[in-house]
Amino acid sequence: MPTWVACVAEVSVDPETGAFQVKKLTLVADVGTIVNPDSTIAQFQGGLLWGLSLATKDSSSVSNGAIVQKDFIAYNPLRMKDVPHIDVHLVESHFYPVGSGEPATTLVAPAIANGIAEAVGARVRDLPITPEKVKRALK
Repeated sequence: MPTWVACVAEVSVDPETGAFQVKKLTLVADVGTIVNPDSTIAQFQGGLLWGLSLATKDSSSVSNGAIVQKDFIAYNPLRMKDVPHIDVHLVESHFYPVGSGEPATTLVAPAIANGIAEAVGARVRDLPITPEKVKRALK
């Protein structure tokens, strides 16, 4: 879909441990004609949170064609305590309306990786981004 989006992640990183916190996600989007601004922003917020979960928490695995994690104890999605401040800006456009949920999901991991690299110079290149991977990248 021709949705144009950009995302920046504000992160803090402890260079001793590799622990990081995503403090803020800022998204700018051009979705063509905005039919319902509140709904469009909500869709982007959900996409950003799903992207954050995939980038930093998701650790599902498959064995014999089935997902191993059968409950929320074994599967570790994003929790409320991990939700950062989210700021979504919609660009006025006169093109036809397009999608507003999934495009945000794909931007979060690169934005976090770029924020970590800018903060401490460690480039993490695989998901999920974890403190252990940040610490290894610092060496």
